[in-house]
Amino acid sequence: MSSNDLIDRKYYSLYIGNLSADIRRKELCQYLEHYSQVDECQLFEANHRRWTCFAFVLMRTPDSINRLMSSRPHYLDNRRLYLKRALPDQCSNKIEHFLTSENVLIQFKDLKNQEIHEPNFNDENIRNYFQTYGHILNLYLLKNNRCVIEYSDYDSVDCIILDSPHYFNSHELQIDKYYSTEQLKQLDRMFTHNHELPSLGAGEDDEQVEQFLHSRRYLNMRIRLLNDSILSVKISNEIKLETIHQGFLLTINRRKELLEQIKELNKQCQILHEKNEAIKENNQNRLHLNSKLEKNYQQQITDQQNKQIEWRQKIESLQEET
Repeated sequence: MSSNDLIDRKYYSLYIGNLSADIRRKELCQYLEHYSQVDECQLFEANHRRWTCFAFVLMRTPDSINRLMSSRPHYLDNRRLYLKRALPDQCSNKIEHFLTSENVLIQFKDLKNQEIHEPNFNDENIRNYFQTYGHILNLYLLKNNRCVIEYSDYDSVDCIILDSPHYFNSHELQIDKYYSTEQLKQLDRMFTHNHELPSLGAGEDDEQVEQFLHSRRYLNMRIRLLNDSILSVKISNEIKLETIHQGFLLTINRRKELLEQIKELNKQCQILHEKNEAIKENNQNRLHLNSKLEKNYQQQITDQQNKQIEWRQKIESLQEET
């Protein structure tokens, strides 16, 4: 018994797609063993409805999965491989097995149809918890304690789903991938064209494919896809409304800040005006004082000149007498 049998195997599983139709199991294992030993490798060959091969791989250690995902892109036989963590059925629904997404929808799990009021479910607390899974590009808070987080890498979303369940203040969270309407349309096209249907096994003929198209499994897939499409449009509209609302609030706050800045500038202008008036008054007082001093000085000069003339006349008078 390997160590993988003693620990949850979901952290050791990897899905590899877009493999060459000529790929061999040994060749794929040799490439993967550059990162770690391969315990199991199940290769699904190409057929008349699938032009490429894909494989499910069980690695020896979960660190090897992390190294493989962090060192993307990978190339083999001149083809770029598509790697994603293999999500077990208990961690995800069927739709999430086919598509990756950089967006995750987070909400409280309503087990008893009771509305949960959680005031601490805010941007800061959500980021503090979920930023450990990767770089967050955007976080959209929605109504009813829901949010959509956009990551820079779809692997972050898969890691969140693998680590389920998650709890927020003892309340269990429901974690789902959030797909855009374009992604869901792509998946719908895959289901509606026989040659693009997901593989049901080896050696299937047209009759088996036709039976699958009329089976409850296919009907449930289409119903789930339709529900996801409706939810995607609804959430997309909520995100747009929330973005507009946040932009509106940002504009209002910016307007308030500008008004406060204008008020502060007006106060400073008033202070400068008062200082200017005080300086102007001071200058006028100085001019008046200078003018008065100048008049006094001119009067003193005139008096001195008159005295000099008077003394000169007296001297001349004395000289004439002698």
